[in-house]
Amino acid sequence: MRDLIQGQLSLRAMSLVFTTVIGFFPLLALTFSVLKGLGVHNELKPALLTLLQPLGERANEFTDQILSYVEAMQVGLIGITSVGLLLYIVMEMMRKIESSFNYIWAVKRGRSFSNRISEYLFAVIVSPLLLFLSISITSSANANLIQQFLENLSYGSLIIEFIALLISILLMSLAFAFAYGFLPNTRVQFSSAFIGGLVTTIVWKLMGSVFQGFFIASARESIYLAFATPIAVMFFVYIAWLVALVGSSIAFYHQNPAKARSGREMGKQSISQREELGLSLASIIINRFNEGLEPLSEDELGKLLSSNPIVIEHSLDALESIGLITKTGDDPARFLPKRSVTDCTLVEIWRALRNYDDEQLHETTESDDLARVKAFQSRLDAVIEKELSKITFIENKNLHAGE
Repeated sequence: MRDLIQGQLSLRAMSLVFTTVIGFFPLLALTFSVLKGLGVHNELKPALLTLLQPLGERANEFTDQILSYVEAMQVGLIGITSVGLLLYIVMEMMRKIESSFNYIWAVKRGRSFSNRISEYLFAVIVSPLLLFLSISITSSANANLIQQFLENLSYGSLIIEFIALLISILLMSLAFAFAYGFLPNTRVQFSSAFIGGLVTTIVWKLMGSVFQGFFIASARESIYLAFATPIAVMFFVYIAWLVALVGSSIAFYHQNPAKARSGREMGKQSISQREELGLSLASIIINRFNEGLEPLSEDELGKLLSSNPIVIEHSLDALESIGLITKTGDDPARFLPKRSVTDCTLVEIWRALRNYDDEQLHETTESDDLARVKAFQSRLDAVIEKELSKITFIENKNLHAGE
């Protein structure tokens, strides 16, 4: 609810409407060509019908129109330049979609250019195969032998309908779970992705009654139907993206329950608070490693210091960027010193944290006032170096602030 009220999800869903309008048909054209090469291109229609199910009776009409446009874009017959343009449009669409999901998962860096090409193309090629597999499974569930057996039972028809509904929900949930696990540039647990996918699927199916009622009402005023339909379709795409982003947000909070209270905002911190937290985290990680204790995860460090998880994440990123710590391959990741820490001093890490990200600052114009401030900072650094440079994390782990 907080994410919806803040408006970022709605804003990104609006942006993705335009992205979808531009890239939807090129993506379908590439998918159609892959399916046609496998000889299963006819399976694209039932998949689109499932996707457009919330449109109700108009789903068949829109599906036929979309397929006619896709068949007109014969990828195998157009030139290399046009194929390159299609690929570029698809890649850009996927990049913008990834950016929205990266925001939800608080990921600051997207995929590199080379990873985008390989992973996006992998998704475009593999998704049709998964699609064909899911449709085959659904068809096998309706096999004549099983159907005849169930129909002979009491309430057999209800059982068939119930099983078909369960299979449909399960397959759609798995499809959304695959998307939620693939799109963000971070590791997403399957259980969290599936929970988000299940919620998205239920909301998606409930959307059907709303849009069906709208199109039935529009059909009564047929003179306005031509004007209302494009607006309704774009509104449908907007709602669809909003529901998908909300589902991913649910998956994010399921995987990171500690961030349910704090959200994604880091909150306000003074310079001294940032320095205290960074040095405290460094001290905990270094001393636990030196004592042979098990390394802690991000959530465990946050609970130990009773601090905002977003602030903990930012401080750990800073310590990792200056080369002091590194992540393990565990799930969740744990943190260890990256280099020798026997003679690592507090002043060394304090200075490195102070200079973290300083390359992002713009150069300021030299002036007498700035020169005096720099001279003061140099003298301050010299005094600190002289008085405190020998204090290490290991030897002084019980050091009090007043000593």
